[in-house]
Amino acid sequence: MKKAFGNKLFLTGFSFTSGLLLMSVLYFLIFQDKIPTSSLLLDNNEKPIQPPYSWKVYPPMGTDNFGRNLAIVMLIGVKYTILAAAVITILRVLPSIFIGFIIHFYLRKIERPIKYIADSINYFPTTLLVFFLLGWFGTETLGSYGESPLSFWELIFFYIFILTIVSIPAISVLIANEARLINQMDFIECSRILGASSRRIIVKHILPTLTPQLFIIYIREFIQTLILMAHLGVLGIFMGGYFVKRDLFDVARVVSNSSEWAGALGMWWNFLWTSYPWISLVPIALLTLLIIAAKCMLDGLQAVLSSEEQVVKVPEQEAVGQMDKLEPFQLLKAKS
Repeated sequence: MKKAFGNKLFLTGFSFTSGLLLMSVLYFLIFQDKIPTSSLLLDNNEKPIQPPYSWKVYPPMGTDNFGRNLAIVMLIGVKYTILAAAVITILRVLPSIFIGFIIHFYLRKIERPIKYIADSINYFPTTLLVFFLLGWFGTETLGSYGESPLSFWELIFFYIFILTIVSIPAISVLIANEARLINQMDFIECSRILGASSRRIIVKHILPTLTPQLFIIYIREFIQTLILMAHLGVLGIFMGGYFVKRDLFDVARVVSNSSEWAGALGMWWNFLWTSYPWISLVPIALLTLLIIAAKCMLDGLQAVLSSEEQVVKVPEQEAVGQMDKLEPFQLLKAKS
C-alpha cells in the first residue's frame, strides 16, 4: 500500500475521492447539510425571473427549479454516494471470499454446476434484476407519486441489500477460480505433502497470495456499483426514497431524500431535453469524474502489482543463470 500511494495515478484518484468525501462530511458537521436557495432575480426590466438559474447568473453551477444551489446539493450528496458504493462493495467482496473458498475446497463435486448457474445469472441485465427486486420490496419509482410504506433508513437498507446480493454469486465464482489457480502452485503442493490441512493452506498460503487481487476486485466492484446506481437513478430508484414538491411552475417534481448523485441524476434527467440542460449535466459530469478517479486508482494499483511481480521474477532468473554456470560437483552441493 505504501508503494501504491507512491504511484501518481493511484494517489490522484484517491485524493480526489477522499477529498470530496471529507468536504461533504465537514459541511454536514458545520452547516448540518443546509441547502441555500437563491432569492428571486430580476431582469433588466425589473421583472422577476423564475428559477432555475444558469451557472452564469448563479455561479458556480446554477440552481435547480426550486432555486437550490446545485453545488451545495452535490456536495451534500457525495458522501451518500461514495459511502453507499463503498459499503455495498465491501458487503459483496467479504462474503464472496468465504463462499468462494467453500465452493473450491468443500463443494468440489458440485463446483462446476455452481459455476454454470452463476455464469447464467450474468446474462440477465443486472440493472433490470435490481429494478424488479427493489419493486417487490415496496420501493417507489418515478411513475408512482404515492408515499412509500417504508421509512428512509428501511429504503436505504433494502437498496444496499439488493445491490449486494445480486453480485455475490459472480464474485464468489471468481474467487473460487483464483483459489484454484493458487492451489495448483508448487509451494501449496509441498505444504500438502508435509501434512498441512485445507484450513491452514487457506489461511497461511492462499489468502495472503490472493490479497493483492482482492484489492483489484474491490475497486472494480466499486466502479460497477457506481454505474449500477446511476442506471437505477435514471429508472427512478433513489437511495432513501424521495418526496414530491411543486416548483414555481406548479409542476410536481420528485426530490431525492438523500441528494446522492445517482438520485440527482434521476430527478433531473428530464431537464436534459429542455432549455436547462446544465441541471442534468452536473450529476452526469460529477459521476463521470468519480468513476475516472476510481479507474485511476485501479490502474495505479495494477501497475504497482505488475512491478512487484517483475522484481520477484528477476532474482529467480538470475539464480537460474548462476546455477547453469556451476560445475557438476558445485551444482550438486548447491542443490543440497
